[in-house]
Amino acid sequence: MTRRRAPGFTLIEILVAISILVTVAAVLYRSMAMTYETKARVTAINERYHEGRQVMERITRELRMAFLHATPAQGELEEDPTFKTVFHGEEEELYFTATAHLRMRAESRESDQAEFHYMLKSGDGKSPFKGKTLYRRESGRIDSKPERGGSTWPMIEGVKELKFEYWDEKKEVADDAWKRSWNSEDDEKDLLPARVRISLVLDMGEDRPELRFVSQAAPKLRKPISAEDALTDAKRDAADQILEKAGSLIPPGGLNGVGNPTGNGNGGKASGKGEN
Repeated sequence: MTRRRAPGFTLIEILVAISILVTVAAVLYRSMAMTYETKARVTAINERYHEGRQVMERITRELRMAFLHATPAQGELEEDPTFKTVFHGEEEELYFTATAHLRMRAESRESDQAEFHYMLKSGDGKSPFKGKTLYRRESGRIDSKPERGGSTWPMIEGVKELKFEYWDEKKEVADDAWKRSWNSEDDEKDLLPARVRISLVLDMGEDRPELRFVSQAAPKLRKPISAEDALTDAKRDAADQILEKAGSLIPPGGLNGVGNPTGNGNGGKASGKGEN
């Protein structure tokens, strides 16, 4: 009498199934790991690119709103002025005054005018990127020392290159018109550059290609403004508002039609043959 084999798997079959399962799991794990690694790399690149764009947009916006206040002639003031506005720029450093200040508290006694300062310094060594750190200083009050005061904080790390260049329209010959420095107190007295070109190069880390940004900003007010100019503008705006309101009160028939229902321009007298 023959013995029937009990249903089930042999040890060899179980080992073969386990080896196939381990192989499939390893392939899936490797695929998922590569997916997450690619996602993390793309996210880091996008964040780095976003940081660079935000820095460039902020610098260009503030430069477009830069201004200078007219300095009174010597002898007009009995004492030294309590504030001073300048535009002093080098290749890796720039400070100026602009109407780009944002008040964080409604009750704060601040205006939209402020001092801005951008500088490049060595980092603390904890950044994963190679290069220096771009710092930004802002003072909500304009005083007699525009290169000092206010609060300073880092904007972006891993800066391999930062260059400010200043366009001089007097030398519009290729790149010769781009100057490496601009000082509103010396060479170009009481005048802002026609354009400022900003070049920013960021390190991406892990032997990745560097990220480069280039932008230009043109200050809207190149010449100094004075209290007289501001008063004249205020008077002009007030006059425009008065004329606009007066124009809205004039009837469709014009001033000649006032008191004249017929609108014939005769001051309310109807024309007719019986008129003497």
